Amino acid sequence: MDGQREEEAERSSRTVGRMEREESWSQQGAHAEPELYVRRSDEQVARFDPQRIVDALVREAHVDVELATKISAEVTEAIARSGIRALSSALIRELVNVKLLEYGLEAAHRAHSRLGVPLYDADRLIRQSARERETPPHGPEGTSLLLAEAIKREYAIREVFSEAVAEAHLTGGIHIQGLGAVDRPYALTSSVDYLKRYGIALPHGFASARPARHPEVLLAHLVKFSAALHGYLAGPVIWDSLNVALAPYLRDAEDRDLRQLAQLLLFELSAPAVARGGQVIACEVHVDWEVPAYLAPRPALGPHGEETGETYAAYGEIARRFLLQLLDVYREGDGQGRPFLTPRLVLHLTEHFTRIEGYREFLDLLCHVLAERGGVRLVFDRDMPGSFFSRFSVPFEPGHERAQTWQWRTAALQAIAVNLPRLGYRADGDLLALLQQLTEVMELVAQAHLEKRIFLEKLMALGETGPLALLTVRHPETTFLKLTWTTHLICPFGLDETVWLLTGQHLHESDQAVEMALRIATHLVREAERLSDKHKVRFVVADSTDEMAAHRLARLDVRSPFAARAAETVSGDVEKGEVYYSRPFKVLPHASVRALERVRIEGLLHDLGIFGVTTPIWLSERATAIEPLVALISRGFFQTHSAGLLPAPDFTLCLDCGHCVRGLHRQCPHCHSSRLDGLALGAQAFGRLSTWNHGLLAEWRHRYRVDEDLG
Repeated sequence: MDGQREEEAERSSRTVGRMEREESWSQQGAHAEPELYVRRSDEQVARFDPQRIVDALVREAHVDVELATKISAEVTEAIARSGIRALSSALIRELVNVKLLEYGLEAAHRAHSRLGVPLYDADRLIRQSARERETPPHGPEGTSLLLAEAIKREYAIREVFSEAVAEAHLTGGIHIQGLGAVDRPYALTSSVDYLKRYGIALPHGFASARPARHPEVLLAHLVKFSAALHGYLAGPVIWDSLNVALAPYLRDAEDRDLRQLAQLLLFELSAPAVARGGQVIACEVHVDWEVPAYLAPRPALGPHGEETGETYAAYGEIARRFLLQLLDVYREGDGQGRPFLTPRLVLHLTEHFTRIEGYREFLDLLCHVLAERGGVRLVFDRDMPGSFFSRFSVPFEPGHERAQTWQWRTAALQAIAVNLPRLGYRADGDLLALLQQLTEVMELVAQAHLEKRIFLEKLMALGETGPLALLTVRHPETTFLKLTWTTHLICPFGLDETVWLLTGQHLHESDQAVEMALRIATHLVREAERLSDKHKVRFVVADSTDEMAAHRLARLDVRSPFAARAAETVSGDVEKGEVYYSRPFKVLPHASVRALERVRIEGLLHDLGIFGVTTPIWLSERATAIEPLVALISRGFFQTHSAGLLPAPDFTLCLDCGHCVRGLHRQCPHCHSSRLDGLALGAQAFGRLSTWNHGLLAEWRHRYRVDEDLG
């Protein structure tokens, strides 16, 4: 009872005290302005203090104390005059920024600016799926990623890149791919031997795993490590010659075991990474029918990461057996018969592929996969240096030859698109003027690459405590990523349109047009080599997997001072904004040319040493026979200079019953539903049409799809 009386007395005392304070505040209110409170960005409320404005201006914008004090006083006076009571730190910052502009302090305004997105845009992103660029699936985690990327894009433009580079990107002279991932490299290619030797060792104290003893454990390591790397890259994780790397674990395996491993690989890598908003892991898996020449003489690593006593050349047969099972599983598709969106298979063929026993059965199976599922990129390896370059984007130099296989790892730090038609508009038919402008733009592109490189170097210098910890992991014999083994990709869009501006003809219309394209492409390659020597980094002319650049650059041009000329040049519907340029080193997608002729023309450009370039072949519903594909592969390899092919059909996906059928249909053949989506080849991978931007959709509608004879 005594305790209860004490509690009541304490509550009574608190009530009286509160009433006295309220009365005191009421009396003060009659004679003075009530205090202002500010909602801060750290979700706290604090009294408005003008000194905080002074401190922020000195700390962030490097304004001298005297001027900062003056600005603070003027902002305080403006707040008092306005009668504002609902103050926030964002509002105060806006008022201060206005004063900075009034004083002509643009640099200080830039440094003091707040990054973010308008409320309207945030609401739209949260409620609706965005279609302007490649996006994660629409959901809470996906929209968090989109909002974060929006802030990082703004940060990159203001802080990472110089004003000249930012202006060129914003106006469409260039396109910095993956701008919202400015704090990550673009893509990474690695030998599987790294995992075989070291197992998994993630930074920040996460669980590690010793080198695998069994093939299924090695594949589990590969899947987990790919998922981890996915968070550190803007683009794909790329694994080299997986079937050959796995072969030392498979010497005694039966076909049934190989099939289970193939299923494990494809299904695990195609599962969505929930931590990234439902995105699938962007992953490329390179496989070989013949052991690559640069890998064949190397000691093979087997269980425990130990050498087996044999070279990789001894494992060619088992590697081919696993490849056949992998293709067979890929042919079946996922549980609902849909093509696998990831991993993307990249199959390498050499000039000796027809001399290996069983090649005809392999070629028939491959062509069944291409006709029924598509999406397997074929790469023609005509020599050993080219084979290594087509995977790692660097030439097979003495440093790579001396290195151990588990040290083979490269990264493309950034990919930047060049708007070639913009130069064509300015050149007005003068090739020399165009090449001079191209040289200037290449200098600017190199500057942009170097600015991104310096930013990443600073992040990587923080080591395992920094944001790129996984890329800086050290082992006694190697560092995970060496900056000396990195590249910078330059991707020229609209080459076909530029040739048309100069000659009045497209690539497929005359040899003169092809010769003009070769002159421009040769200049690009030579400029990349010159800039590499000048800056002591590798600039590589490359194809692009970016699905936004072709549309964005064309859209900006039809709104530019060159709008009238651009409207005649771009493909698509200008009125609806569904416009696009041709992709790097490509014939126009709607050009009515046979598959082999498309391969021949583009192959002449491939022969200049372009990285990652391939010729897409869009298959119609009638193009189901494998014999024409067999002939195309053989003739493409031996009769053209093509670096590779990418045949692919279209699919209709029913949103009600889940069935996926080859071809384009107005109703589901199984349940007759009209709730459908399309599945088609984008830049180099399959995607759902409902997620594509307007330009890519327009290109898809215009594509010339070859018939059963590939004509």
